[in-house]
Amino acid sequence: MRDAFARSCCALSLVLVVLIPVTGAWRSFKVILASIDFEANEKVVDLRVDLQNELGESKVSIDMKTLEDLDDVQLAVDIGLETDKGNYSTLINRTLNFCKLMKQRTSDPLLRGIYEDLLKHGNFIKECPIRRGTYSLTNYKVDEEMLPSFLPEAKFRFGLQISKPKGGVIVRSIVFGRIDKSKGFDNLKRFSLG
Repeated sequence: MRDAFARSCCALSLVLVVLIPVTGAWRSFKVILASIDFEANEKVVDLRVDLQNELGESKVSIDMKTLEDLDDVQLAVDIGLETDKGNYSTLINRTLNFCKLMKQRTSDPLLRGIYEDLLKHGNFIKECPIRRGTYSLTNYKVDEEMLPSFLPEAKFRFGLQISKPKGGVIVRSIVFGRIDKSKGFDNLKRFSLG
C-alpha cells in the first residue's frame, strides 16, 4: 500500500514538473509599458532610463551610477489598476528592506522573482550594501510568465521609491502601462462560449 502511494506521489510530481511550464506558456496577455516618469537625487545617483516600444513589445534600459556606498536601502512598491480615467485602485502597497530581500530567498516571492529576472538583463545590483559604481539593465522585457494569469485587461501604475531609512529619497519612479489581452494566445476568443 505504501509503495503504491509513493509511486502515485512520484508520478503526480513528475506530471506537475513536466506540465506546469507548458501550461504557463499560454499567457493570454501582454504587458505594454506606456511611459516611465522618474526623478533621482543627483547627490546620490546619476540615472538614465530609456523605454522603447516596438512591434508590441516594451523594453527598458537603465544606466545608473551610484555616487556613494548605500548601506541600507528601503523599497516602497505601489501597484494599482485604473478604475476610472486617471484614478487607480491600489492592489499592492509594500515597503521592504532591499538588503533583506536579497539575502532571504523566501521574502516576498513576487518581488523576489521580478528582481531575479532583472539580474538576467545586465550588470544590476547583486549585493548589499550597494557599492559606489555603475549598474545597468539592458532591453528588459517584463516576463508575463511571472505574473498571475488572471490579470484583467486594464491600465496600471507601478510606483517604486528607493530611499535611505533615515530620510532621503534616492529614486522615485512611476511606470504606466496596460495589460493587453488582444496580443496574447490567440486572444482566447475561439475558446469562448459567447
